[in-house]
Amino acid sequence: RLAFHRPLSSASAANGVHAPTRGTMAATAFELVWGDGVVPSWLVGLTLLFLLLMPILRSMFPKTCGVAIKQGGKGAFLLAFEITCAGPLAYCAYEGVVAWVYKLDDFTTPEQRLYGVSPFAVKVMQANFAFQVWDFSVSLFHRELNSPEMLTHHALAALMCYWGLTMPYMHYYAIYFMGVVEISSVPLVLVDICKYYPELQRRFPALDLGSKVCFGVLFVAVRDIVWVKTAIAVWTDGVGILRAGNFPPQYPGWITASVLVAQLFFTCLQVVWTKQLFQGLADLLRGDADGGEKKEK
Repeated sequence: RLAFHRPLSSASAANGVHAPTRGTMAATAFELVWGDGVVPSWLVGLTLLFLLLMPILRSMFPKTCGVAIKQGGKGAFLLAFEITCAGPLAYCAYEGVVAWVYKLDDFTTPEQRLYGVSPFAVKVMQANFAFQVWDFSVSLFHRELNSPEMLTHHALAALMCYWGLTMPYMHYYAIYFMGVVEISSVPLVLVDICKYYPELQRRFPALDLGSKVCFGVLFVAVRDIVWVKTAIAVWTDGVGILRAGNFPPQYPGWITASVLVAQLFFTCLQVVWTKQLFQGLADLLRGDADGGEKKEK
């Protein structure tokens, strides 16, 4: 709930841009994250959908999901997980792209980009915070999902959303990094499903190839090209504020420095994932040249 904000200007107010102010009746961090029920609703909804999908998928696809992991099968866990992920990822992508393209004209100064508040960013961060918390929790139960780098990614992304919602902080950049970039994660759901269940890949080769092409194009666009441009802007604004030392009292320098370090970690992840993407492309082309055979890793 963003009830204690002073409008920056009439034009900014029309676009939902506000500046935070301190007051004796300011909402607590707990209220800002949990008070309006959006985050709990996402968490409950994702959990219920995931739990409901597993028996449904086992009954619908007994050969694919009916064999338990302990018996050498894949089970329904990963398929239910990926289908559940599609909802919040698509929501964050849609809200992020709409806000990034149409709603951010008034974020023109470093102070506005770092400290300005946007209700569109709040929607993105509420959904992404809930998703990262849920993803982190569920990933602990499956070895395909609980690599250290992915768990760290989920934890840091949730922390960034938490700071963004409670301080509030960096709403302008949150719309891109928590919203727009997730557009590449939507086709990745199909890519991962085909990876985890190779029989689906063999049964629907066009779907597998189409999702890989779509994912690759979107990944390079939003997680490489525009990501670098936006990351440079984050560092320019953040370092400029730190060097000037004119940040407001409620935004201590260590917060900005921590966000910049986290942003560097996420950027390094993009580099690693980009390398994996091009390695996968090379393997795919090599497989096509060899008659369509794929190497098992």
